[in-house]
Amino acid sequence: MKKLNLFSNIKLFKKYNYNINRVIGVKGNERYVLLAEKKLIRIYRDKLKSSALLCSYIPIENAIFYSFEVEANVIENIDLDSFVETKVYEEAGLLETEEYVIKYEVVKSLRDDKYVVIQCVIVPVNFIAKNYEYILKETGYIDYLSFPAFAYRSLYNENILKKGNDLFVVILYDKIFFTFYSEGKLIYLNTVSGGLNKIYESLKSLKIANFDFELFKKLLTKKGLDRNKYTPSELPVLNIMENEFRAYGRIIEEQIAEVINKYEVDDVERIFIITEYGKVPGINDFYEYQLQKKVLGFEFYEEYNLDKLPIDPFLFLGMLETHDAYKNNDLRYNFSLFLRKPTLFYRPSGILLIVFILSLIIFSAYPIYLFVDGKIYKSKTEKLKEELAQINAKKNVILSQINTLKTKIKKLDDSSKKLIKDIQDSKQLIETLYKFKFSYLPKSQELVDITYLMNKNKVYLSNMKYKDNQYILKVYSYDDSKLGKFIDDLVNNGFRASFDKIQNKDNKYYINLRIEE
Repeated sequence: MKKLNLFSNIKLFKKYNYNINRVIGVKGNERYVLLAEKKLIRIYRDKLKSSALLCSYIPIENAIFYSFEVEANVIENIDLDSFVETKVYEEAGLLETEEYVIKYEVVKSLRDDKYVVIQCVIVPVNFIAKNYEYILKETGYIDYLSFPAFAYRSLYNENILKKGNDLFVVILYDKIFFTFYSEGKLIYLNTVSGGLNKIYESLKSLKIANFDFELFKKLLTKKGLDRNKYTPSELPVLNIMENEFRAYGRIIEEQIAEVINKYEVDDVERIFIITEYGKVPGINDFYEYQLQKKVLGFEFYEEYNLDKLPIDPFLFLGMLETHDAYKNNDLRYNFSLFLRKPTLFYRPSGILLIVFILSLIIFSAYPIYLFVDGKIYKSKTEKLKEELAQINAKKNVILSQINTLKTKIKKLDDSSKKLIKDIQDSKQLIETLYKFKFSYLPKSQELVDITYLMNKNKVYLSNMKYKDNQYILKVYSYDDSKLGKFIDDLVNNGFRASFDKIQNKDNKYYINLRIEE
């Protein structure tokens, strides 16, 4: 398809019709657009289906986390994707009957350099299919599904944060999620049981009138740990919250100590912290005093959010990661199962269509040329015959020029004979080319039959050649059993087919297929 690259600026010939500098983020009724080049966020009110990249994110509480160590020299000699998938299904307690999307990071910064850690994030396919159905109904695709632990990398790539040793902490309802980045690279993921539910249960013991979880969330995000927002009568509430958050602080210290002990990290420079329900007032100062570290919130979007929109920080991270991933052509951490389709000329069916059209043009052009040329010769012959008839009618009148006319007649006779011979030769050539043209019809039929069997078995064409009376096709499928069924169908339909061993690459199964005429 190199020739198509010559027209890459023409929309028809682009592989995809998206604009990587415009990213639409969607979470329920929230819709924002990130204008990456201008560093702006705006509310988005148009249709989701557009040239802008479309993204959302997977909430932390809907993922499964698993990590394990393996010898460093082992991963160099194995199919790592298959190895991780097998390991996770065997040891992480996943259901054999359910499908999962597994993304992982290989961490090579252990103090014991003989080993590496593989940090895995696992999300059920069923969750992805159901939870984003409201987007798919409108567009049919989602360009990127982000997960916060992987999205933090875009903060460094987009120069929002300078690289350093950073700990990202998200306090959820029933657990605390930790992500550690060192010099812009993910090295540590972990969850610890016990979250905001512990504070809620403790506050319920105060028997506050009409106290429920909604009121608790307001208390958490409106007053939080800011002592100035409490009246003297409310200090028991603040004391409970401080005690519980102080306990979380000790857990944070334990996690930092574990990272320093296990990885080539000397200390933590910054801690970024947020809860599942938003920022807690006063929490930064509270933990800076307890932990003696620089503590910040998740307001990474400040430079972009000139309109002061109430954007979900994880949705902003997803939009930023989507732009960064497509800009750098690095989609390793994309959880989306519903990517938009490439334009026609980059689909297998489109490639076959181009080949078929070109074949028709090649095989039809010359016979058409000869047909038209023959018509021209016939017209000239008829015109000469008319002139000859006129000369014969006047020969008795022009007696004085009879000798001259005889000479002309002889020349015309010679010319006529030459034309007749040319016509005969042309007729013979037309007959030969006609036979040549229809001798290739079986090949066209073969291409149609092969294309039908490919579409039937969901097998896709990567490359095709014709050499030494053989079709040489490089095909692939997302299921190796589909390739076997395709080969069986070829044989059952009279084709003599052979292939090399099946190769697995990028979750696709490839074979080099030879079909003899």
